[in-house]
Amino acid sequence: MDALAPMRAHGPLKTSRMSETAYEAIEGAIVRCELPPGTPLVDRQLSEALGVSRTPIRDAMQSLESAGLAVRVRGRYSVAGFDVDDVRELYQVRRLLEPAGLENLAQTWDEEIVGELAGFFEEAPRPGPPGPYEEYLVRDHAFHKRIVSLTGNSRLKRFYAVNEKQIHRIRHYLAPGYEGRMTEVVSEHTDVCEAIGRKDLTAARTALIGHLEAGEATMIKFLAQQQESTEG
Repeated sequence: MDALAPMRAHGPLKTSRMSETAYEAIEGAIVRCELPPGTPLVDRQLSEALGVSRTPIRDAMQSLESAGLAVRVRGRYSVAGFDVDDVRELYQVRRLLEPAGLENLAQTWDEEIVGELAGFFEEAPRPGPPGPYEEYLVRDHAFHKRIVSLTGNSRLKRFYAVNEKQIHRIRHYLAPGYEGRMTEVVSEHTDVCEAIGRKDLTAARTALIGHLEAGEATMIKFLAQQQESTEG
């Protein structure tokens, strides 16, 4: 459990707050793939790692199970895995929601938002071997989340938020497999941003969907390679 550090409390914490804090700590480690799929989540080890009792850990486990980040088999928890069907479903959600944000933006082409998105990656570090993948992934994540926010639809944003942690985890898990694709990823983002800058909805939508389809294909291929490696 090296990925987890003891929680530092400023004054006494109620059990509910301790459970929430434990959840956030474990969730973060899972999303960042510091606790990879299949890792056993043992309450005794987690309580020792975080410096809390087992009660908030057990509460956190139930919440993680509800969020789809942990699974329980015969009373034992482990980090949830994901397969090709999970990837396809998550990317299908993205292809439905993200273009809706662009379509809503195109109704007004608000100059401030257009400028923001057109220059979104100007300050981003250029990932490339060895590349600051982590920094770029954070920027990547923020870009797509911002596009969804443009729908202006609170229900759609909440729905996207439900999938957000899984999407972020896939990005982290995929990072090693991106080594040969980062040039294309940067280029695809550039195409989307430039089309937005030109206020060309058709081009922006096409570039965005193409980017998501390429990401999905890469993820599926990487998962297949991982499975072959495990079986071999």
